[in-house]
Amino acid sequence: MQLNEANLKHDPAAMSLEDKIALMCVVGTPSIAAEPEFRERMSGNRFGGIGLFPHNVKDEQQTLKLMAEVQAIAGDSGIPQPYYVSIDEEGGTLSKFKTFYPYIPGNRAAGLSLDAETAYLQGEIIGSQLHALGIPMNWAPVLDVNTNIDNPVVGVRSFGEDPEVVAAFGKAYIQGMHETGVAVTAKHFPGHGQVSGDSHVVLPECELTLEELMNGPLLPFIAAIEAGADSIMMGHLVFPNIPESAGLPASLSPFFAGDLLRSRLGFEGIICTDDIEMGAIKKNFNPDEVGVLAVLAGNDMILMCHTPEFQEQVIAGIRKAVLDGVIAESRIDESVSRILRLYAKFRQYRAAARPIPREGWNEAALQYARRTVKVSRDPQQLLPLSAERSYLLILPRQEQLTIADNSGDNEIGLAALLEARGLSVQTEYCSMKADAAEIANLCAKAAGRTVIQGTLNAHLFQGQLELAEKLAAAVPLLNLVLRNPYDDAYLPQNAGSILLCSTSDYSLQALAEVLVRQA
Repeated sequence: MQLNEANLKHDPAAMSLEDKIALMCVVGTPSIAAEPEFRERMSGNRFGGIGLFPHNVKDEQQTLKLMAEVQAIAGDSGIPQPYYVSIDEEGGTLSKFKTFYPYIPGNRAAGLSLDAETAYLQGEIIGSQLHALGIPMNWAPVLDVNTNIDNPVVGVRSFGEDPEVVAAFGKAYIQGMHETGVAVTAKHFPGHGQVSGDSHVVLPECELTLEELMNGPLLPFIAAIEAGADSIMMGHLVFPNIPESAGLPASLSPFFAGDLLRSRLGFEGIICTDDIEMGAIKKNFNPDEVGVLAVLAGNDMILMCHTPEFQEQVIAGIRKAVLDGVIAESRIDESVSRILRLYAKFRQYRAAARPIPREGWNEAALQYARRTVKVSRDPQQLLPLSAERSYLLILPRQEQLTIADNSGDNEIGLAALLEARGLSVQTEYCSMKADAAEIANLCAKAAGRTVIQGTLNAHLFQGQLELAEKLAAAVPLLNLVLRNPYDDAYLPQNAGSILLCSTSDYSLQALAEVLVRQA
């Protein structure tokens, strides 16, 4: 049966089983264009949505063309408009548009401001960019409370370490995003900030009890529900101390998705999995069973955005489970009804959207970044920097630390900003894992100079700390904390320290204003 808006909106029972299952699936496309591959795939399975990733985004015109193609193909398949298209646009270390739209700091930088209005502005800026591209959904905000400072995958993607702060910032972010006409997906329920494993690679364990979850990591999600979050994404992590979960990942657990999120917390929107092609799931479950588990758990939409063969097996597994009576078709119908309500929300949001006008994006981005620069200490009275001094700027070479990180190729362009303000600056670079020879070489070059040293997760990469300690013992030193804020406590306390938690263009511009501000 050809889908059409009338039968989709009013009567899921009028759809074929195959179309209903496909509507629950969110997939991807392998290139910067949708034709003809996506059209061919949609002719076989009318998928409910598509996710965009860095390999899909080149520039604005290409992205607009891709969106037009995707929407046209979905429309030709009878799926309501605008079609579900989503993206992980978080700013900071996970930003797809940084080469052609204002590249702004991410969540942890916003948290430095201690003012939830900063997150509202962040949501407005990102939402305005998505609105301009016609993308109706964002897989954000991240509401994980980053209580494990060694967490390899959350880190600066979190608003912070205090659940009440994360809750307030997440709520404000959602409001800002909705203001611009874009739907949101809060993630990663019930909280991914406590673990030491990266679910892109392994299936992490969280030792918290249910009581501990309720008193901490769940608070931001409760606030998000109150703020009208449209969707909540389930995390791929297990909770051995919560026996009700039966050892299943939260994303596949009837307790977490159905009992806790849907029944106890009263969430009525879309529950979706994180991508089930991530290592946490793909390495531990077969594709013909994982979709069945996801549906039985209570997920409405299943993200699987990379491998067509894997996706076909997932869909076949769900269909067989329905035909065999393992999954009631009424359970499928419940999800379809929620998905159709989400499509209606897309239209409502777009009709009421009040995005920031494009001509105001740059100023809004700079205003936002200015809120996020935090001077932690300046015991040597090095601020403001002086044209009478000679400065050595030591910057780390950025690396991609996880799959959920596309900041590795971003050049830290601070030197030019300082030179433009009349300072004499020599720039040297060091690796994130600086060795003894590199440290000795940089210390030799620092002799007789005032040093500004940037750090990227120095609390994890000890070579950067060793360099800072040697520099602080020999020369005036100002440290710049460019990623996780935890570096600040480990860096020499007799040296200056400024927290940015970002290397975005606007962060550096706001930093330069602080560094060279006239007394």
